[in-house]
Amino acid sequence: MRDVLSKVTHRGFFNSGTQFFTALFLVIFCHAAVASENYADTLLARKPLKIKGEWPASPLRVSDYVIRFEDTVGVTHRINRLLGEDGVPLGYVSHIETPVCSDTLCNLMDIRMFWTLAGSYWAYDTITRKPLTKNDHLKFDAKDYEKLHELLQDEQSILRRRHKDDLFDKEAKRVSKVVDAVTGATAKEVKEAAVDGAVYSSFTIYHLVHSQLAAVIRDDVRKHLLKDLAPKLSRSDKVDERIFFFKELDDSQVARYVPDMVATILPAIPRDRLFIMKKIPDSSWSQPEVQVPVAQMADRLDIHSLSHFLNQLKETEQLSLECLRPLSRLSAGLTLNQLKTYMILLDREDRFAGDPAIRKELEATASRPDYRYRDILSTFLNKKKLTP
Repeated sequence: MRDVLSKVTHRGFFNSGTQFFTALFLVIFCHAAVASENYADTLLARKPLKIKGEWPASPLRVSDYVIRFEDTVGVTHRINRLLGEDGVPLGYVSHIETPVCSDTLCNLMDIRMFWTLAGSYWAYDTITRKPLTKNDHLKFDAKDYEKLHELLQDEQSILRRRHKDDLFDKEAKRVSKVVDAVTGATAKEVKEAAVDGAVYSSFTIYHLVHSQLAAVIRDDVRKHLLKDLAPKLSRSDKVDERIFFFKELDDSQVARYVPDMVATILPAIPRDRLFIMKKIPDSSWSQPEVQVPVAQMADRLDIHSLSHFLNQLKETEQLSLECLRPLSRLSAGLTLNQLKTYMILLDREDRFAGDPAIRKELEATASRPDYRYRDILSTFLNKKKLTP
């Protein structure tokens, strides 16, 4: 744009009215191009094409705060914060234009990506008049866009564990019908994960979203936003933001967020459930406010989380009867080790095994002829003089 302005102001340039209006058009055109490329501090015109979870009802504004990052292939990316109508950061956005092929069989990928405050994938959108393309410049169809969305939601995709050189079978070759070029046939183990005909594109955008740019975003939140956004992050409707926040807490901060951590156990994935339960201080597990809610969700916990909960209860100084009652309803489905741990808990006080609600459930389980641990449970009931 500076070059055009210099030509406009150069003495003798305006030899005719036509040249003047041509120069004026160039100035306006270049200014518009720059403005469209830098969309900072503007409202998003539309919702993204594909969204994980919910999208805010109120329009989001793209902040003029910019993070610049050069990726492993030398492409510089601009990442902006997304702000709500109250000016509070809600996520991040970046217009990504990057090469995705090692040959001439596809165009540059041109896409707008959105992340949560945890640096997790949130959404993506296409650029106006720039549809995504595959090998041979074939345009994505509706199934391809949905497949890309599914891939980006999978944080443990096989593509995460693959190098770019491992994407194709080096023995098999595919000859393009449109372009005079040859590429390897897609390796079988990655074909199901990637968009058909767009393996390089899938791999490149996946690693940008989940590795390189995600790390930059999380670092920005840690350094500049974590303290001020603590109340929002600890109770966010996005579980990944809660998990991210809890992971950043040091031991001296954890106690005040225990209620929020307990509320996050069930909606979290099993790996994160265990993290949360291990992060909760041992002293908190003696509190009924922690024991009872977790016991009430026990029928929906995975086997490892339930085992950890039972073992944690075994180490507590205080044990709530209201915690043990919901667990009695699970007796028929407990593993042998879980059942033994539960009986140890009941053995701590006579009133536990003698509680009518607990006794009823245990007697019903021990009376089932197909119950595999019938003898063990019956022996325990006999010892407690609660024989069914």
